[in-house]
Amino acid sequence: MTEQEANELLRSKILNKKLASIHVYNHHQPYPFVEENEAVVVSAAVAFVFEDGPLTFFWHKDDQIFNFSLTEIAVDEDWDDIEITNIDTFKKMEGDEVAEVAINWTYFQKLDENFEILEEKLFVPQEMILSFSNGSQLQIACIDFNIDPVSSNLVNMSYHMSGGLLVSAIPYTEIEAPVFDDLQ
Repeated sequence: MTEQEANELLRSKILNKKLASIHVYNHHQPYPFVEENEAVVVSAAVAFVFEDGPLTFFWHKDDQIFNFSLTEIAVDEDWDDIEITNIDTFKKMEGDEVAEVAINWTYFQKLDENFEILEEKLFVPQEMILSFSNGSQLQIACIDFNIDPVSSNLVNMSYHMSGGLLVSAIPYTEIEAPVFDDLQ
């Protein structure tokens, strides 16, 4: 599937659709809430249930990255359900319609034991921003990050498909492309 085909498929499943519910999951470990509970970074999954079906971003054990599925994903026994819909910002998204979708894509390729490419590029969203008809927004992004020891805010954020999964009601604009020091 090309990037354009993946983009059209994903957009068709969520654009102008009502969000019925949001479920956030973390592996059995602490997770940071930042920006006065307006964002969370998790290590397992975030599932959106739309009127026509689910969209789940989840940790794919075999590929060791975050990927997405348009079918229901079984909740792993090592995942804890994190309650975020008790926060007013997230609660008001439920029942509202997605008016705009912005998707930032990346890709990966599977290799065999000799590091030969097995498949065509597999496109996955590294970031998605949903804008709702009521004006609220929701950002989902695969990131690497640090936590500022003074403010407890996320800093030094870069896209990273094997990092953490950011779920934020206030989109972060300072996420950078990854820097690979070993390529210099």
